[in-house]
Amino acid sequence: MKYANGRPTRLLVFDLETVPDLELARAMNSEWAELEDISVRAKLSAAALEKSGGRSDFLTHPYHKIVAIGALMVDMAELDGQESYTLKSLRCIGSEEDSEKVLLEKFGDFCGRAFEGGQPFRLVSYNGRGFDVPVVKVRALKHGVPLPWLFMAGDKWSNYGSRYDVTWHMDLADAMTDFGAARAMVKLDEACALVGAPGKLDLDGSWVADLDAAGELGKVRDYCETDVLNTYILYLHWQHLVGMLAAESLKRELSHVMDYLVAEGEERTHLADFAAAWEIRG
Repeated sequence: MKYANGRPTRLLVFDLETVPDLELARAMNSEWAELEDISVRAKLSAAALEKSGGRSDFLTHPYHKIVAIGALMVDMAELDGQESYTLKSLRCIGSEEDSEKVLLEKFGDFCGRAFEGGQPFRLVSYNGRGFDVPVVKVRALKHGVPLPWLFMAGDKWSNYGSRYDVTWHMDLADAMTDFGAARAMVKLDEACALVGAPGKLDLDGSWVADLDAAGELGKVRDYCETDVLNTYILYLHWQHLVGMLAAESLKRELSHVMDYLVAEGEERTHLADFAAAWEIRG
């Protein structure tokens, strides 16, 4: 497939949930081969903490095994220099039973289909340049899953890898710090509080590995979807800030999101809980 240049006509808001890759950890540290999983996780964290000089136990990208990929697809139109949006779907890719390789294959297929007709999409993320996209790349490399849409779309100056061009990838965390000029990154929960979005409800990312180990991946996928929702709500407010959404358009778009949550919340209780916790501002 030839990936078109041109301005994106859709948004793909996405987020990953990951757990430590214990297989890779054992392969890299043969003395850990017989240790229980909980001990390997502890040693990985300790090694990361030591490597960072005691600042953080966050693992480097190759050690993040993907267990959930949340995807919110939005149709986008432009009129008189502004944009309008129509939320089409919110789901985690694949199923709870899918392996990481299958998740990546299904994500690649999903993104490839989004280009049908030569219409590209804009990625929207929160710290996607710093975490989500690099993790997708290295984990796809591990499993031999091609992602041509990520590398072949756009042109030399405007593409998914262009940090300062938000046409193709709007990383809100990066944009809010003027692309690293402000050294302290704003946390998603903090940004959500600014605009009245619910932010984290009962869970946060620190619970993911334990839930996965306990066989409760459904809760992880629900949590991932709410993170995607928070990111989209923040994106709408940001577009109002930069002049791409008029005040009345912002209110309309937020109302559309609420309507979607109310309709879907009848069967997906985490969306109903999110709607109940959301104070719409606009």
